[in-house]
Amino acid sequence: MKETQVIKFTEDEMKQINEFKTKFSEITAQLGELEIETILVESQLESLKKYKDNLKNDYIKLRESEVKLAGTLKQKYGEGELDVNTGIFKPTK
Repeated sequence: MKETQVIKFTEDEMKQINEFKTKFSEITAQLGELEIETILVESQLESLKKYKDNLKNDYIKLRESEVKLAGTLKQKYGEGELDVNTGIFKPTK
């Protein structure tokens, strides 16, 4: 039976191999960090979307209240123009 010959890599070859290992580890860690940042940003985006939806709903409710008040005031005072700075209403008829 033949003996297997043992070969030792040179210092330069081992240095190159270790540099690959180090670079792969660094890149893998950076990818992990990037993924975590992505998760956090997506979570923030989801929160902002919910906040935006709430604001939209509040706006719609406020607009509906405004239209209702305008209708009530129109019934009470008739058609006209209101100066919102002074509170003076001028009927058009």
